[in-house]
Amino acid sequence: MAMTKNVNQRLPEPGDRMLWICFYGFGDALEFAADAYNVKRLFPDVHAAFLTYPKHAELLRVQPYLDEVLTGRKNLYAEWWNTLQKIRAGRYKWVISYHGGGHSAWLARFSGAGRRIGTCKVLPFCNLYQVPLEPWRRSFISEIEGSIADRSVPVIFAPAEDREAGRALLSHLPGCRLFAAIGGGWDAKLWPPERWAEFLRPLAARGWGVVLNGHGPLEEAMGRHIEEAVASPNLLNLVGKLDFKKMAGVVHCCSLTVGNDTGPLHLAALSGVPVLGLFNFSTSDSMNLRMPWFREFCASDHVAEKRTPLKALPVEPVAEAFDVFAGEFLPKAFAWR
Repeated sequence: MAMTKNVNQRLPEPGDRMLWICFYGFGDALEFAADAYNVKRLFPDVHAAFLTYPKHAELLRVQPYLDEVLTGRKNLYAEWWNTLQKIRAGRYKWVISYHGGGHSAWLARFSGAGRRIGTCKVLPFCNLYQVPLEPWRRSFISEIEGSIADRSVPVIFAPAEDREAGRALLSHLPGCRLFAAIGGGWDAKLWPPERWAEFLRPLAARGWGVVLNGHGPLEEAMGRHIEEAVASPNLLNLVGKLDFKKMAGVVHCCSLTVGNDTGPLHLAALSGVPVLGLFNFSTSDSMNLRMPWFREFCASDHVAEKRTPLKALPVEPVAEAFDVFAGEFLPKAFAWR
């Protein structure tokens, strides 16, 4: 039987050791690090630790509110066991797991933590507080002013050396720079490279500096296609050429961002860069993209079929939406950084 309790019965106390576990994608890791930021802001004397994949750790390690960043994996038994030993060695009082699957549930169950927050329908007894994470994020600190899901201030920071490297990398581009996050986790989230090229070509011709960003072989191929189709010295193709820490330095040097639902878009939004997000249907609120500098544009609002793949989205309404977006945010592009 699940041990289900009211998570609001006990708030963190000074000295509590808290561990967030996130083995999802890059954007998910950043969003959940933002939760840790809010807990640390409201409870500055807790020890905030984060467990994630090695490729996400370098950027998270330079975030000033994370006292500790661990790396591990949850699937293969040997890696799972080594990860569990790291968790147990940390002697955490709280473990917050953002997973519904069994591997992470067992990590939480055997962590040694007295307060385990999460939801796992397969193994509900692994969590002491068996609650859906989104209501917990919204109400966990309801006793005091503040919320774990607050996104009113930037929470991802790039070190000075990475910002300086970003400025040097973009120095030949015009001053108005658009960070184009062209990737996506699966086909339904991807705007085709032909549409990206049609959208970006007139912007480059109008004097915008365009920075293509993404990672992985598919997105690298998309980047090459867009670069060749736009054929402008005002476009810089950085797809596959930056680790996540250097990517943070580059995005801090850009004026605005347009992108699909992908990790670099979350990076820009959480860094305080004004973002126009392209979605196949409205999901931004559920992903905590509630920043005052964020705007959403949905394919399902402009085609007949709901929950349509993003590839059905034509260029013209996106270009019109971008002009409105740029008119609103370009004058205050750096106000939140």
